Amino acid sequence: MSIFKTNDTVLFQGDSITDAGRRDDPLGLGSGYAAMAAGLATAARPDLGLRFINRGVGGDRTVELLARWKPDCEVIRPDILSIKIGVNDVWRYLGEWEGQTFVDAAEYRTNLVRLLDRALAAGVRTLVLCSPTTIENNRNPLISEMLAERRDIVRALAAEYRAVYVPMQETQLALLAERSDIAWTLDGCHLSTAGHAVLAKLWVDTVLSDCP
Repeated sequence: MSIFKTNDTVLFQGDSITDAGRRDDPLGLGSGYAAMAAGLATAARPDLGLRFINRGVGGDRTVELLARWKPDCEVIRPDILSIKIGVNDVWRYLGEWEGQTFVDAAEYRTNLVRLLDRALAAGVRTLVLCSPTTIENNRNPLISEMLAERRDIVRALAAEYRAVYVPMQETQLALLAERSDIAWTLDGCHLSTAGHAVLAKLWVDTVLSDCP
């Protein structure tokens, strides 16, 4: 059974890495992995007539995503929902930002479950869950441990909800170890063009893997 069906609407959700300047883009997709994945998927399967929407918001944690879930997911009623969230939930451990504080692993999982349940209740047919990517190129052991814990939560929920799991963090860490000379990120968190391209290709290869 194919993940995509003709005329499906695909919604990308997340934080700044998904956002990637979407509100300055005439197409509303930004310049990051979401836009690149939309382009690659359309090029690979133009016959499907897929529609892509990006509603990532820079700085968001799972808390903010829940707060805007009705207008930015439930009202849209996408067929396919892709979520990549978690970096800011962890990053706030290093300090409060605009009133936002650290989200522990238990709350992170609870928030994700609420997001997924509400999305399915609103009519989402297929979930795509992406593991949160790195902070500081894996140089902070405590932060890396926290991110790994959240990666495992996302992977377990993907199995529980029969969602497509996209191993973004695992792929990024492998690249950082293999080719540390390449600027995969701009600041240890936000992705360079190469970093976005890698995740876009991974997303498309994963979600299109069983399409006829």
